[in-house]
Amino acid sequence: MMQVPLIFHHRGSISGQRTVDHLVSNYDFMPSLLGYLGIDDQPDAETRSVDQHLKSPGRDYSALLRGEEIEWDDAVFYEMETCRAIRLDRWKFISRFPDGPDELYDLDQDPQERFNLFGQREHQTRVDEMRQRLSDFFEAYADPKYDLWKGGRSKAKRLVPLSE
Repeated sequence: MMQVPLIFHHRGSISGQRTVDHLVSNYDFMPSLLGYLGIDDQPDAETRSVDQHLKSPGRDYSALLRGEEIEWDDAVFYEMETCRAIRLDRWKFISRFPDGPDELYDLDQDPQERFNLFGQREHQTRVDEMRQRLSDFFEAYADPKYDLWKGGRSKAKRLVPLSE
């Protein structure tokens, strides 16, 4: 689920013959679509004051759609309840709340993610760096109300059977 291709085509503007290998995420879609359409996605002062604690991590890759080269940080972040992950071009680190198990994969050497490198001494510096990037990202963008890692509640609705 973390390796889904994103395909754009816009007759006369976005060629179906071009491939770009940058990592993008769902949160990058809206700023990129707005950028491609030439719409300013910066909220006005009135809107910003209402939801100032919730900001989007989305990045605008619309220049890529126009065939331009851009500086791009190939890093995407995921969260599924008690599991968070950072995916880089070569590496993927997965952390689970509260006590693991955590995982680290070298995607160049192990694209099927069969060999968990977490806990191996030679990879500890990489784990520390990726854990810090993951923590920094969610510190900046997680909604405190739903941040299980910091005492928030689950977004998932629990269904309780009706008694007869």
